[in-house]
Amino acid sequence: MDVLETIKSRYSVRAFKSDPVPKKVLEELLSVSLRAPSWANTQTWEFAVAGGDVMKDLKETMASRAFAQDERGPDIPRPEWPSPYKERRRENGLRLYELLGIRRDDVEKQLNWFVQMYRFFDAPSAIFIFTERDVSVWAMMNVGLLAQTISLAALNYGLGSIMLAAGASYPDIVRKKLNVPHSRQLVIAMAIGYPDNDAAVNKFRTERVPLSEVCTWHGF
Repeated sequence: MDVLETIKSRYSVRAFKSDPVPKKVLEELLSVSLRAPSWANTQTWEFAVAGGDVMKDLKETMASRAFAQDERGPDIPRPEWPSPYKERRRENGLRLYELLGIRRDDVEKQLNWFVQMYRFFDAPSAIFIFTERDVSVWAMMNVGLLAQTISLAALNYGLGSIMLAAGASYPDIVRKKLNVPHSRQLVIAMAIGYPDNDAAVNKFRTERVPLSEVCTWHGF
């Protein structure tokens, strides 16, 4: 696939088929993605990949915590977005709810959708990306570059993905079940699998502000 077409085609998948992704495919995908850039080639990232019964256990445990609305304790604090970012986030949520037929006063449906995030939208696998604790904030940028590279490369294998802060909301659960030491902080989780192209939610596309609002030109 052409690089520009890949960038344009990528979207956050919110409904997956149950078909498992072969380990060999994920190994190849992640090996290629290690070509992602990082500050001075520091490569400040580590993976833990879940599938099969381990993934099922993780989904059930995290969904149960989310349904009970237990307090979340991510390693990376959740941001409070100022304007104009909070308005973009709110508009995105309203458009998604409208597509799904979830009214603003339907608390039950909203909760069910919230819990679905913690079920990784029923993806058969998840990729958890960690860094060492107390390293430079630039490690976060490195992870972002890596995660984007994974999400783009996934399309080459017919896979889709979504980056999930929800999947990193209960890092102690993830570390315990995947045997990851406490010295590693969980930055982001990615659900990955084969997209369910018949699901209405996978027709949803987020909008982008025009270049003129975020870019200034000098010397042209």
